[in-house]
Amino acid sequence: MAGKTRVAQYQADRTNQKLYFCRLACRAAEEASNKQLYQGQCETAIFHLQGALLAFLQELSHYYGLAIAEPTIASIKAALAQSTQVSPEIQRLEQLLDSGFLAEVMRAYSRCQYAPKPDTPEVATAGQGGGDLIVNVVTLSNQWLPDDATIREWRQQFLALIEQLRAGMAEY
Repeated sequence: MAGKTRVAQYQADRTNQKLYFCRLACRAAEEASNKQLYQGQCETAIFHLQGALLAFLQELSHYYGLAIAEPTIASIKAALAQSTQVSPEIQRLEQLLDSGFLAEVMRAYSRCQYAPKPDTPEVATAGQGGGDLIVNVVTLSNQWLPDDATIREWRQQFLALIEQLRAGMAEY
């Protein structure tokens, strides 16, 4: 990425930073002393992977010279279509979001955002003598949450993908 402008380098650095934070969260999960800390670190790692995707979309938007404040795949495609351009990077990301490791990352991210339905019909709530609500929620079955090894694998796949896509990108 030699010869990049300062802004372009910032965009790439932000993507790299999110992947680095994911790695730190995976390491912290591996060293976690209890189930609650482990779950929290795994969720943090997933949030950073999703953040890396958003940062990479910003990187692509800047690369193509698009003035999109919060780029999405759809907004980048639409902006490029207006100038009859096609992005092989966006096409590859779309494929992986449809059926690939990025689809799995996004499913995990969604599950972290919206609580899975509990296995048991009764869940103690605050004010009903249920004790610490946070512990009650965390100690519910977390089989929906990928383990740190899976998250690490996703991170490696995403890192390899980004390096491959960046290698194919050339400054105009």
